[in-house]
Amino acid sequence: MTQPTFAEGPPVPLMVEGIISSETLRQLFADLVSAATSVQVREKGAPTSYTTAENMPLDLASERLLNGEARAVQVQYQFADAHWTDTIFRVAEGFRVVRCKAD
Repeated sequence: MTQPTFAEGPPVPLMVEGIISSETLRQLFADLVSAATSVQVREKGAPTSYTTAENMPLDLASERLLNGEARAVQVQYQFADAHWTDTIFRVAEGFRVVRCKAD
């Protein structure tokens, strides 16, 4: 997939999204633990609030999402020479992941 561009302004980051199950969420966090670097995790607690300022451990973020204690988390990390941001929301069907790649 190529990164979209416009005639004026900076390039738009590549962004994809999808709904995943609890099992896939567990695998996503396991993959982040084993393969990602420079990981920063922030929790979003309420619909009208920003994410927390402090960095949260990946295992705690996963646990809070799975238990319904967190509304959403944002994970920023390095992988394969790129900077990635995964925003993970708890939804009725499972978990909605919005992934953004910035070169």
